Amino acid sequence: MIGKSIPEYLFIRVSIAGLRLIAPASIVYLAVSAFQRQLLLSPWLGLVAIPEACFYLFVYLPRHRRLQKVKLDILV
Repeated sequence: MIGKSIPEYLFIRVSIAGLRLIAPASIVYLAVSAFQRQLLLSPWLGLVAIPEACFYLFVYLPRHRRLQKVKLDILV
């Protein structure tokens, strides 16, 4: 089990931040690759980046916006 020390807390926070940056980094990678008209590093990275970016743009962001919207309907 993870303890409650400062280094372990920082490790967890950095890990969470890294995982949250995968989708935006995939979008940037695909945009730069499209601009240069070739995949920058490898086709395998492109195969991983495409579904990650699509899920983020077409599933996660719309759902996140919908769930964060304040509902103004009052029960009548």
